[in-house]
Amino acid sequence: MGNKESGAKNLERTLSLGAALAIGVGTMVGAGIFVFPGIAAGYAGPAAMVSFAIGGIIALVVAVSTAELATAMPESGGAYFYVSRVYGPLAGFIIGIGQWVGLVFASSFYLSGFGQYAIDLIHRLGFQMGDLVVLVAFGTALLLMIINLLGTKGAGKLQNRVVIILTGLLSLLFGYGLLNAAGIVGETAWPTPFAPNGIGPVFTTTALIFTSYLGFVQIATVAGEIKNPDKNIPRALVGSVLIVAVLYVVALFVSTSVLSAETLSELGETAMVEVARALVGDIGALIVITAGLLATLSSANASILSSSRAIYALSLDDLLPDNISRVNDRFGTPHIALLAVGFPIAGLTMLGRIEVLAEVASLLHLVIYGMICVALMSLRYEKPYWYNPTFKIPAFPVLPIIGALASFGLIFLMEPISQVMGLGILGLALGWYALFVPAKSFSPPLPSVVDQAIINPRIVMPIEIEDPKPVPRALLEAFTDFKLDVLGYQIVPEQTSPEQSREAFEEESHKKFDKVLDQLKGQDIDFQSDTVFTPNFAETLNAFIDENDTQAVLTARPISSVKRLLVPVYTKSQVNSNLVTMLYDLAISSDLPVSLIVMVSGESESDERDTIEALEDYAVQQLELAGLGSDQIRTNRAEVANIAEAVDELAAEDDVVILSEADTSNRDSFFNTIHNDIEDKLDCPLLVVLND
Repeated sequence: MGNKESGAKNLERTLSLGAALAIGVGTMVGAGIFVFPGIAAGYAGPAAMVSFAIGGIIALVVAVSTAELATAMPESGGAYFYVSRVYGPLAGFIIGIGQWVGLVFASSFYLSGFGQYAIDLIHRLGFQMGDLVVLVAFGTALLLMIINLLGTKGAGKLQNRVVIILTGLLSLLFGYGLLNAAGIVGETAWPTPFAPNGIGPVFTTTALIFTSYLGFVQIATVAGEIKNPDKNIPRALVGSVLIVAVLYVVALFVSTSVLSAETLSELGETAMVEVARALVGDIGALIVITAGLLATLSSANASILSSSRAIYALSLDDLLPDNISRVNDRFGTPHIALLAVGFPIAGLTMLGRIEVLAEVASLLHLVIYGMICVALMSLRYEKPYWYNPTFKIPAFPVLPIIGALASFGLIFLMEPISQVMGLGILGLALGWYALFVPAKSFSPPLPSVVDQAIINPRIVMPIEIEDPKPVPRALLEAFTDFKLDVLGYQIVPEQTSPEQSREAFEEESHKKFDKVLDQLKGQDIDFQSDTVFTPNFAETLNAFIDENDTQAVLTARPISSVKRLLVPVYTKSQVNSNLVTMLYDLAISSDLPVSLIVMVSGESESDERDTIEALEDYAVQQLELAGLGSDQIRTNRAEVANIAEAVDELAAEDDVVILSEADTSNRDSFFNTIHNDIEDKLDCPLLVVLND
C-alpha cells in the first residue's frame, strides 16, 4: 500500500510478540469465559465444551492460514489487504467493511458485558444505583478510544498488563476447579449427563459461541506494526488460539462439574460468578467479577485497536475518504479512524441487545475467515512472483478447505435475525462501492525481500564542476519514483579553506553548475541541488550521505538508452535488501536484464569454487524472489584482481553498472576507489547502492 502525502504515513513497528499475543488473547478471552458458559450449557449441557473445542479447531485452521498470508504480506489491514490483493478492490472492500463493522459490533458486545460485571460489582459493594449497564458501557467505550488515540505503545502496554493479570486469575481458579472435580481437594464431580439434548445442539452452539474466537485474526490486522513479523506473527496467531481454546474447554468443564447445566442456564451471563462462589466462596465470586471486568475491557480495547487499522487500510487505498488515513503527528496513531470506530461502538452499547451484537459480529468474521482460506488456496495455485511466505501451512490444501467450509457452514446454523443483519451490512457495503468508489486496481504487494523503506530511494549525484559530465537521463527515467540530490563539488588545495574557495570561485562555479542543472529542468524529476568546495571528496560525500539519509550514489555519464544492468559481486554481504530493492525498482518497471558478474581469482581452490557457486546461487535466488524472471537474470564469472578491472573489462556504454557496498566500516576509502580508480574507466553510469 502506498503512502499519501495528505498526512498519511507508515505506522511504526512498535508491537512486540507479547503485545501481539495479548491482542489475540485479550480480544478472545472475554466473552468465551465470562458470558457464554451459562448460555452454552443451557443449549448443549456439558457437551458445550465440545462446541468450544470445535470452534477452537476451526479457529486454529484459519489462524495457520492467516499466518502464511501475513508473513507474505506483513501489512496493516489483515484480511482486507489479503483479499483485495488477490481478488481486487470490490472483494477487498466488502471484507474490509465486514472487518470494521464486525469489530464495532464485537466491541459493543464486550463493553455491554463489562457494564454488567461493573454494575454487579457495585451492587455487591452495597451501592444501589439502578441499572447503569448502558451508561457504564458507553463511558468505557469513549475512554478506550482516548487511550488508543494516545498511541499504539500505550494501548499495547495496557493490553499486556490486563492479559497477564487475567490469565493469572483464571489459571488459579480453573486449576483449583480441576483439582476439585478430580476429588483431590473435594468430592469427585464429573459433568453428567454429558449431552442431555443430543448431538445436534453441540453444532448450533458452536455457531453461537464462535464470537469467542474473533480475536486472533486481529493480530494480522496490525501486522504492519509488529516487530520481526516473520517469526512473531505465526507465533502470536497460533499461540493465542491454543491458549484461549484450552481456557474455554477447561472453563466449561469446571462450570458443569460444579453446577448443573440447568442451573447454569438459569444464571445466564453471570453464571461464572456463582461457579466461583461454589468453589471458593465469596472471595471467588469477587475474583471472577474482577476478572470479568478485565476480560471484557481487554477484548474491547484490542478490538478498537484492530478495527481502526481496518478502516485505516480502506482509506489508504482510496476506498473511503482520505481523511480517515491521516496519522496524528504527535501520537503516531490514525486518530480519525479511531474516532470512526469509537463513536459507533459507544452508540451500539446504548441498544442493550447483547445477543444480537455477538451474533452479527460472529457472522461477519466467519465470512472473513472463509475468504482468508480461499485466498490462500488461490495464491498457492497461481504462484505470483511476490508471494514468498516465510511460514507455510501444513497439510495443504486439506486444512484451508476445511477452514473455508467450516467457516461458511457455521453461518447457516445462526438465528435468522443475525443472518439478515450481517448479510444486510455486506449488501450496504456493496451499494456504497457501486455508488461512490471509482474504478481502480491495486498494485501487487512488494516481495518479502524488497525493503519498502527504500522503494523510493534518495540518490545523490556528485558533479565535478570543473569537468561536468552529462546527466544520465535515460537511467533516471527508468526509476519509478525517487528523490535526486545533485551535489556540485570543486576540489580545492588542502591549504585553502572551503570558505575562501567559495568566495573566489562561487560565481563562476555556479554558471558551470547551472548548465548541468538545465539538463534536468523540464523533466519529471524530483531534484534539489547544492555546491561544496572541498579538499577531500570522499569525506565530504560521506558526510552528505549521513546528513541526508541517502541510499545510493550515481556518477554522471551520458547514456542514450539503458540496455543492461551490470552487477559485479564478490561477497554475500553485497546481495542485501538494498541492492535487491534497487534492482527490483529498475528491472521490474523497465524490464531490463540483469547480468550478475561473480568476481573470482585466477586460481580458485575447491573450497573457494564452492563459495563462489553458493554466492551465485544466493544472488540469483534473491532476484527471483524479488520477481525477476529467469530470462532476465544472466550470470557470469570474471577472473579479475579487483572491481576496477572487472568494470573496465565488462562494461559497455549502454550498461549501467550497479555496485553494492559490502560494508560501511571504511566508506571513505571505498569512495576514493570509485572516484580515482573506477569512475574514469567507465563510459557508462555507475550506481553505488549503499549498505545500512
